[in-house]
Amino acid sequence: MPTSRRDWLRTLITAAPAAALTSCVSTGGGIGLDGTGRRNAAKWEFQQRFLASGARFRYNPYGGQGRAWTSSMEYFYRRHRTDPRIGYAVKNLHTGHYHAEHQADRLFMGGSMPKPPIAAMLLEKRQGACSHEEFMHIVQVLDKSVNASWMALHARLTPEDEAAFKWRYRLPHSDILGNQLTPRFYAEFFERCVNYRLAHGSELLLEGMRRDQYGFGRLYLPTHLAYAGGKTGNYGQWDHEALFFYHGATPYAVTLFTSGDFSPGKMNVPLGTMMGGLYREFVG
Repeated sequence: MPTSRRDWLRTLITAAPAAALTSCVSTGGGIGLDGTGRRNAAKWEFQQRFLASGARFRYNPYGGQGRAWTSSMEYFYRRHRTDPRIGYAVKNLHTGHYHAEHQADRLFMGGSMPKPPIAAMLLEKRQGACSHEEFMHIVQVLDKSVNASWMALHARLTPEDEAAFKWRYRLPHSDILGNQLTPRFYAEFFERCVNYRLAHGSELLLEGMRRDQYGFGRLYLPTHLAYAGGKTGNYGQWDHEALFFYHGATPYAVTLFTSGDFSPGKMNVPLGTMMGGLYREFVG
């Protein structure tokens, strides 16, 4: 125990940053009393670790693009929303309620979808204190989906790191390093980020995913949905998209995975149409 007032103050000041960061892992509802503490700790880490390293984003964030929703899009969506080639989940990230699910626990080849979770795993392993090079690799997998940076992060991680990460944050079944993910896993991953439940990197991950350059779902989200981010992935017959966004004051996730050349020839209008339809039916 501190033996004097001066010792007590010194102990309190020294412990403050650690206590703030520890509050990030608290479980509970959305951004409330304890959530505010988690958010403040994440923003402190963002400033003092990421920005202080000299690493910077390359693009500006963007939200819904407000493209016209046509009757043919509505027909396509209605016809394919129970297609056996796809899986999806629509989740209220504040209440935790799933508004829609279809094959949400099916494993799909992820393409580029594991990149943000792999970045999160390295931030966890480094306790937020990545090198400038590692921070720039994280930026590049989040905003431009650079494969070389993905491999650089992947090489720094082990199956033990993945197991510890998923156990700590109670994430659903998946094989992140093996590139096998589910729609539910991604909805839950977004929930951990948006509610600042990750002990390290939530603010960096959110800001990076807001700058993703390849999203198609945002094309058919209304322009008033300014805070939105996500990730796309494609490889061979698999094409996927996942989004988080705020509808009013409420955060949501829409995650869509497809197989069997659901978007043939990388014509990603089908992905955007399904994302737009899921938003309109279950959120907007």
